[in-house]
Amino acid sequence: MFELLQPDKVKVGKRIKEIKESMNLSFTELGNRLGLKKPTISAYVQGYTLAPIAVIKQLSSISGKTVGWFYYGDIDEYIADYLRLKGQEVILKDHPEVVQIIKEEFYTGDFKNPGWENEVGYPEEIFIDDFFYEIQQTFIQQELQKLAAQEIENLPFIGDLSQAKKDEAILVITTNIFEFMDVAGEFNYGDKETMIKLVKEEVAKFDFSSDSTFEERYLIGKLINILADDRQTVQLINDLSEELTDKPFTGMFGGEELVEVIQTLRPALIKLYGEVSADQVEDWFGK
Repeated sequence: MFELLQPDKVKVGKRIKEIKESMNLSFTELGNRLGLKKPTISAYVQGYTLAPIAVIKQLSSISGKTVGWFYYGDIDEYIADYLRLKGQEVILKDHPEVVQIIKEEFYTGDFKNPGWENEVGYPEEIFIDDFFYEIQQTFIQQELQKLAAQEIENLPFIGDLSQAKKDEAILVITTNIFEFMDVAGEFNYGDKETMIKLVKEEVAKFDFSSDSTFEERYLIGKLINILADDRQTVQLINDLSEELTDKPFTGMFGGEELVEVIQTLRPALIKLYGEVSADQVEDWFGK
């Protein structure tokens, strides 16, 4: 019945005791309700023996508490205990909201599946594993961005860098590390030492004197690359002008101000590029 996370006999006993006391019942009286002898009930309450599912179902029926609560506590406690069992103490400490995120997805997810529930009505461990993997990637990306920003601020020529260039560097460095971790299958929020090492290496080899090239699979990356080049920006404005007004824009007789204004979109696009996931970008455009 139970998978990796096993009920704690002592904690289960304390919950049974809590119900016994809340109903103002003696061991004998509770035993009579359950058809059990006093020593058996006492063994469950003291945590010497794990109460079997049949007994827990009876307790659930008379107390109104769920079977899952008796075995694992509230669903928040169950999720947190499972993540600790999987060695995720660091992310729980830095981002305690991860438990609530998983809980809300379990109860209100768009594609809620009854198969996500285990026998006590709590999330299957495989559900927690799969959804936690996605959450962990988000927090790792945020942590990499923070580490990259800190490392860049320590550069001797930081005073010569614009905020746009710093944002660009953070995005490119973070993306490179994230792609490496994805290929290597090494997503582990708790391994801060490795993340710091990778960030230092990427910052050291990043070329702050030139514009970076972005993935052009979708429009956002292509626009960022186009706006880094004056000639391509002029061609983009010309294409838009012909499409919208039937008049060409050559850029040969003025219009530099328009080119410059359009190019100011590049930092904002870079910032957006770093804030959205690949799945979100895919949803923006037709397949």
